[in-house]
Amino acid sequence: MRFMQWLHRWVSLILVVQVVLWLISGFFFALTGHQGMSGHQYMVPQKTFTELRKVAAKVDFEEIKQWFPNAHSVELVSVAGVGQYQVTLPDDVIYIDANTGDYWSTDEALATRLALLSYSGPGSVESVERVTGSNEVNGWTDPGFRINMADDLNTRIYVDMASAQVVEHRNTPWTIADWAFRLHFMDYSGGRSFNHLLIWSAGLLALWFSLSGLILLGRNLINGDFNPGRKKTWLEQFQQQGHPVASSCGGGGTCGLCKVTLKGDNLPEPNDSETALLNRDELNAGVRLSCQHKVSTAYSVELADKAVSDTRLTLVNKRQLTPSIVELTFTSPGNLTYHAGQFMQFRIPHLNEVLIRHYSMATRPDLNKLVFNVRQMTSPQEGVPPGVGSNYLCHLEVGANVDATGPFGDFQLTEQNNNTQVFIGGGAGIAPLRSLIQAEQAKQQPRHSVFFYGARNEDELCYRDEFEAYDGVAYTPVLSETTKADGWSGKTGFIHEAALAWLANENLNAVDVYVCGPPPMLKATLKALTDIGINRSRIRFDDFGI
Repeated sequence: MRFMQWLHRWVSLILVVQVVLWLISGFFFALTGHQGMSGHQYMVPQKTFTELRKVAAKVDFEEIKQWFPNAHSVELVSVAGVGQYQVTLPDDVIYIDANTGDYWSTDEALATRLALLSYSGPGSVESVERVTGSNEVNGWTDPGFRINMADDLNTRIYVDMASAQVVEHRNTPWTIADWAFRLHFMDYSGGRSFNHLLIWSAGLLALWFSLSGLILLGRNLINGDFNPGRKKTWLEQFQQQGHPVASSCGGGGTCGLCKVTLKGDNLPEPNDSETALLNRDELNAGVRLSCQHKVSTAYSVELADKAVSDTRLTLVNKRQLTPSIVELTFTSPGNLTYHAGQFMQFRIPHLNEVLIRHYSMATRPDLNKLVFNVRQMTSPQEGVPPGVGSNYLCHLEVGANVDATGPFGDFQLTEQNNNTQVFIGGGAGIAPLRSLIQAEQAKQQPRHSVFFYGARNEDELCYRDEFEAYDGVAYTPVLSETTKADGWSGKTGFIHEAALAWLANENLNAVDVYVCGPPPMLKATLKALTDIGINRSRIRFDDFGI
């Protein structure tokens, strides 16, 4: 069901984009009309400009027929007063000059004259180009001329060299209409057809969207989601009562942040979402997602984050940690107690709404200050806005306030054991990992720790001096975009590959692994750890519900 929801959501996005294109292009067609899109606004109707009267020819008609005994027909016509035989063969049509008997060839002067005979607009000839076919004339690939007219519609007239026929008129309104046609019929190759693979695929996607929508609708009806008197989920109940509960999917069961612990003898069985997002130890301990279960008196419920509260943070320091990551240090009005690895929900004002963004504390618990690492998300390309939350926070001035709720999260150190603590991270994922490592190293008897940190280049290595100074931490930075010219002598490549190479020589039953970083890195690392057989209960990760 989770996969169906995921696929239904993305298919709907694709279809919505295409529906918008259909509406816009269809509205354009209705407004413009057939004549406006034809490119023939200044084209003389053929019956009037092609008064090709038959003329006397120096090469006899019967002689032409003898040259081409298999011809279906031979016709003598006039091209601007000059005789031309049009010979229709079984698989071709050829054109013969009736005065010389040679194959017909149109020169630039004649092409211009023929173009003007077909033109009724106010312009004059601006230029003449030799062309071989044109993308503007579907199916025409022969040599010819393009006569550009200086008029208000930017008219182009195409004349075929072999036949002296005016092939087509094109202009700016036609160009716009042509793109509207491509968008409307998904004919992006310009083949002038709507019988192609892409539109078949769109039809199948629409069919899948409809069927999956019906299935999801049926599930909602069975669950009573449209019944105004239905029972609320625990998440809805907590939110209505003002209990802060982390959630970034709005109750869809996909982020895994709204964990609660159920206590009692009649606990509900975990569903597909919980099986996918919670490990076996959590499920056995009664941990469930509060968005997946209706309020019930059959058992009791404990919030995972009891110390959560709203607070107004004040920025007291800001420094550029790396070219892309900014370190922000805040204070709160009262002491804020949290565990290493936890995060805060920042409320980011944006236009007329408030956006929620999650950022982990980057130091071990400190009553006096909260440190965060924020990767400033720039615009990936022109026309695409930069990250709203990161840019808002990175542009705060010292002394500015921002509202936040927390702390949340169970990305925390394992209970005391003798296992090696393995930390794997990249980019801004350094924040919770640094917090965990600091907390571990602050213990009286810290466990041996290994830290693999991936960055694009040496300048992006956060807190490098700090990690290299720890006696109890084996720190291995791995760069993914360095070159020999950079002089880097350390490890290169993907961070999960470096970690796996080290784990290959270790006792996999004696490690606790913590992972945090960009989604592709996180996905690849978790899959690799599972593939080599590390028990899921000893793998902890933080994806902020992305």
